[in-house]
Amino acid sequence: MSFVLLEEGKARFWAPDPAKYADPANAPVFYNRYMARNRYISILVLDAFSRIEGRKLDVCEPLSATGIRGIRYALETNAVGRLVLNDISKAAVEVIRKNLELNGVSAEVYNEDASILLRRLRGECDVVDLDPFGSPAPFVESAFQAIRDGGLLCATATDTAVLVGNYREKALRRYGVRLSKTPFYVEVGLRALLSFLARAAAANDFALEPLIAYWERHYFRFCGKVVRGARDASDSLRRLAYLEIRRGYRLVSRTGKPSSIGPLWVGELGDAAFVSELADRAEEEGARRLLSTLALEYSVSRPWYYLTHELGDLKIGVSELVRRLGEYGIHAAPTHMSPQGFKAEADYGELLILAQRLGRW
Repeated sequence: MSFVLLEEGKARFWAPDPAKYADPANAPVFYNRYMARNRYISILVLDAFSRIEGRKLDVCEPLSATGIRGIRYALETNAVGRLVLNDISKAAVEVIRKNLELNGVSAEVYNEDASILLRRLRGECDVVDLDPFGSPAPFVESAFQAIRDGGLLCATATDTAVLVGNYREKALRRYGVRLSKTPFYVEVGLRALLSFLARAAAANDFALEPLIAYWERHYFRFCGKVVRGARDASDSLRRLAYLEIRRGYRLVSRTGKPSSIGPLWVGELGDAAFVSELADRAEEEGARRLLSTLALEYSVSRPWYYLTHELGDLKIGVSELVRRLGEYGIHAAPTHMSPQGFKAEADYGELLILAQRLGRW
């Protein structure tokens, strides 16, 4: 096995040599260098959540691999009280212990099946962060056993092809949603993931309150507060709906037809004020740009983004279109999900009429 000493944020750590393991899935211990921004944004989220709660947090990362995420949480925030790291791989656990010692970080380290550990930690965790290779689905039910009322659930999904509708049978098996490809497939995938999380939460009498949910290159990421209560859980399920597309129109209904997509989460994807604060605190330029875009995007309450070409042969870009829509009293914002996409507080018919008024066909 070929390991090298790497640096990420304030941490130095041993990991499989990225030059020798181009595919992290083939490495003896999993490490994906392309998830560094995911980890950085999660550090900002954890730190902000701790400040809002006014206390340190008991954090569990049940799929730790090299341990770099949990170690960075400890080094780069004041948020961590108890830190629990775990991996089913004995090789990974050895690396975790070495990396903890290297960085002077204390943690409880386990070599267990993630779901078994989470169930054993029943109600002991303020934060459960699921960062698997692939889908978080096998671990979500157990995560709700470990997490406390008012805690923070974070989940990454890298099986984006499933969530955007490329593998419909697998999406139905894994996430319980009927999917098909749409022009705004990224948002459908993100809302399919939140729908699954919301239904799993409700089954355990929790409601989801999203703080941030986004897409980047090869993964979806969600972080949100969970609130215990049967009534709140039932209310959260009212933010699920089915989608049909007819000649560009996005039609949402509470009951699905065989041709419908869903159920999808149609509530807010994140908290604009919370994410705006993250953007203000972000020192990494790429993360700051993404967070600033998300804060604007979350200020639009309606779901679904539109692509500019859906309005005809427009001769203006997204930024100019958003500005011009504002002149007509329509609040709009770019979306991080596509450089040609935007969201607006208007339906498709209204947008078509305004496009004609702009005389840009």
